[in-house]
Amino acid sequence: MKKVLLIATFSLLFIGCNMNPSKEARIQSLETEMKQTTDKINELIIRIQSLEDINEQLKTKVIELENP
Repeated sequence: MKKVLLIATFSLLFIGCNMNPSKEARIQSLETEMKQTTDKINELIIRIQSLEDINEQLKTKVIELENP
């Protein structure tokens, strides 16, 4: 009886330990998604800065053309 109880306990512990890899996979997936989102945000920041610079240049050109 003790052997059966011992085997059942070890088997339950073994099964319980094997359920964590799916959790680890989800965490890795979320980390990858966060990295991709951060990269996209950085790209958008760079694009916005370049558009602001171009806008400033165009504003100065408009002012120069208005004052001949």
